[in-house]
Amino acid sequence: MSTSIKPFPAKQFDYERAMLWGDRLRVLLNSEHISSGEITETLKEKGIFIGNVDRANTVPLLGACLLTPNEFKRLIEKSFIRESGKKYSSDKFKLTSADADWKAELLNNFDVVIGGIELEGGREFASEPDISVDFNGDVHITYSLRILDFSADFIEQEIVYPGEILLRQSGGGLEVEASKTRTSKDTSKLNETIIGAIGKFYKSKDITTNEKPESILFDDFTNSERIRFFLQLTSIKTPEFSFKEIGNFEIIRDQKAGALPKEQRIEWMEGHVNKIQIKGNDLGKVFLLQEQNYYQYYYLVKMTATYAFKFGANAGDCGIEFAFSGKTSRDDNYSGTTFDFSIERLPRLEEGSKSHVRKAIIQKIQEARDAAFKYVKP
Repeated sequence: MSTSIKPFPAKQFDYERAMLWGDRLRVLLNSEHISSGEITETLKEKGIFIGNVDRANTVPLLGACLLTPNEFKRLIEKSFIRESGKKYSSDKFKLTSADADWKAELLNNFDVVIGGIELEGGREFASEPDISVDFNGDVHITYSLRILDFSADFIEQEIVYPGEILLRQSGGGLEVEASKTRTSKDTSKLNETIIGAIGKFYKSKDITTNEKPESILFDDFTNSERIRFFLQLTSIKTPEFSFKEIGNFEIIRDQKAGALPKEQRIEWMEGHVNKIQIKGNDLGKVFLLQEQNYYQYYYLVKMTATYAFKFGANAGDCGIEFAFSGKTSRDDNYSGTTFDFSIERLPRLEEGSKSHVRKAIIQKIQEARDAAFKYVKP
């Protein structure tokens, strides 16, 4: 099931004549369609380097600049097709046996499996779900959604969000791992819909033991286990891929965990702090990840880390963000959220090497994630 529709910007937008700066440029930069990394990269290209890359700092800086037509065009085009900002998560189906024919059944019945899926208003397929098998025998489901966005008064644009699900046999042949790639809330929702349809199909064919796959969820852990899980992701040390340092992390006070200990370095949080974002260079608060006696009093919901990689001739550092995502409410209830990760920073690489390096990093992080989960929840 496949169509070949090339995504394109809305025709009415004229790059050459549209020069945005100041408030009008800040509207674009603050939209969810431009990532923080793209803003930082554009600043670097203009010779502006900044240690704190939060939007609160980078948007005013870039908003005060005049962008060349080429800089502006590159920034806008990245908002049309969200190739950056990808987030990765996984589900696992338990097979009834190692010989269960999960692959051929799905390939032969794919149109039937996804036949009842409908999109919400304002959404359409730029390319419909397509299934294929790569040289490793892994099954790929790819698609892209086109969404007409009127969020900014000065630009009318069609934005294309690609999505992907990769299925491979794992767990000694007794599992099918579904690795999901999302680029927006819409692709996240569609990924879950497709996985749900596959689960129903597999269970009806007695291929899997359950209709619903297993995921790594916030509720799988106690507060202490969750912090240990995050920290176990920093134990990677191989010649190809190794941990260097923790960057930022975000914790939320668990109000149900009781009063904090009467100790000077932590009791300041009591009654005053609910959520705290800690920068990697704030050594005075790193103890929150080091002292296990305090783990029960807060949630760790997000962490960034730097890793060194060397894949053949390609070497450098990359930044990874780990988080529990998918929260639907504005309060601090993370129940039901799913663990995922994203590649937030990569060094400049040759165009032909980017895809290879990204895939290798994803594989290493997925291996570390699975090992960390088994370590904490044996």
